[in-house]
Amino acid sequence: MIQAGGQELQDRAEFFWRNSDLILVVAVGAGGRSGGAEAAEFVVKNIKDRIYSLDLSQETLCHLLSTVDREMAKSGKFGETTCVIVSLSSSGIIGASVGDSGALIFSANGVQSLTENQIRKPFIGTGGAMPIGFKAFPLQGTLLVASDGLLKYTSQEKMAETIAATNSESAAEKLMALVRYPSGALPDDVSILLARSS
Repeated sequence: MIQAGGQELQDRAEFFWRNSDLILVVAVGAGGRSGGAEAAEFVVKNIKDRIYSLDLSQETLCHLLSTVDREMAKSGKFGETTCVIVSLSSSGIIGASVGDSGALIFSANGVQSLTENQIRKPFIGTGGAMPIGFKAFPLQGTLLVASDGLLKYTSQEKMAETIAATNSESAAEKLMALVRYPSGALPDDVSILLARSS
C-alpha cells in the first residue's frame, strides 16, 4: 500500500520475484527538493533491471546501491532518495539500505530492526551514499518494509500490536490508520510492504 501525504507522491514501493527469492524495495524521494520522485523511480527501476544478474549478498546489494548513487550524481538529472532493498529466500534474509526508510521483523520474540545501523545521509543521488547491509535468519513472523511516513509517526509497539491483531489482507490498511489524521490526511507519503511466513 502506498499513499500520498502531499500534492506529489515521492514514495515508490514495489515487490517482485527473482526466481524463488522475493524482492521488496521502498525508495523515498527527499522532500522539499526537486527531482525526488524521479530519483526514487530511477533507483527502483535500476534495481529491477540489474538484480537478476547478481549473485545476491549483502555486499552485492550495497554495491548496487552505491553504483546507482554514483550514476545519478554524475548525470546531474536527479534529486535525492532513500532506499531499502530486502531479499527473502528459504536460506534467509539479506538487504541493504540508505536513509530513514526501514525494514523490521515482528514475531513472537519481539521486534527486530534490520536497518537499525543504516546511515541516513548522504542520500542516494549525491554520489556519497553509504549503504549498510544486513542479514537475518529465514523469516518467522511478519516483515515490514516501510517509508519514514509510517515509521516516524508511530511506535514499534503500536505497529506490533496492529500486526499481531490483524490478518494479512487488512494489515497494511490498519498500519496506515495509525498515522492518519482525524481529517483523513497523512503527515507524509506512506509506503508499506508486508511479507508473512506461512
